[in-house]
Parts: sequence; structure tokens; C-alpha cells
Amino acid sequence: MTSSASINIPELLKELLRDLSNNSPILGAAILSQEGLPLESHFHRGLEEATIAAMVAGIYSTGEQTVRELRQGNLRNIIIEGDMGTTIVLSIPGGYLLCVTAPENAKLGLIFNDAKRVAREASRLIQRYE
Repeated sequence: MTSSASINIPELLKELLRDLSNNSPILGAAILSQEGLPLESHFHRGLEEATIAAMVAGIYSTGEQTVRELRQGNLRNIIIEGDMGTTIVLSIPGGYLLCVTAPENAKLGLIFNDAKRVAREASRLIQRYE
């Protein structure tokens, strides 16, 4: 049996995000802490990982406060639709977030399915690391 100390969790997460981008309509993805610290990402060039992580965490925090004030339970995800694409932010147990981007013509159901699968796998990997 392999100990968790010998498992390269960051590399496994990076590979998970790379596979997600290569095998679905998702253009890029990142895993970050709810505090806005980037853990791993696989985005197209030119995006500043730390800036994206901070903005996504801020949006998520605002969303949490909104559903709490409106008494709608716990926040599960956030969808941001722009003219040229969609960004989805999903909660990963343990205080992490998965952010994915997709082109405007991508099917939202397919994006959600792929993103939820990756969020579950990332959660398992992160729990092993902690």
C-alpha cells in the first residue's frame, strides 16, 4: 500500500484538471481554497492564477451570504454567463472550490456532469493529502 506522503497530490489534481479540459467542452479549470488561494489550475495562457482564485473566492463568499440571507440552504454552485462563455463554481468538501470555464455554445448539463465528477474525485484526493 502506498502512503499518502509518497502520493504527489498536486500533480494528480493537475492531471485531473488537464483531462477534464481535454475530454469535455470545458476550456479550463482550477481548484482553489475558499479563501482565494490557488491550489492547481489548467487554464489557457495569459490568465493570472492568483487573481482568478481571489475573484472566484470573493464571488463564492458573496453567494454564500446571499443564500444564507434568503434562507435558501447551503450554496452548491454559481453560474456566471458571459457573451463568450460560461463559468461555473462548485463547492468541494473541505473548504475548496472548483472553477470551470466553457464556451458559449457548450451544453450546460454536460459541463455540470463533468465538473461534478471532477469535484468528487478532487475531494477524494484532497482528503487523502490532509
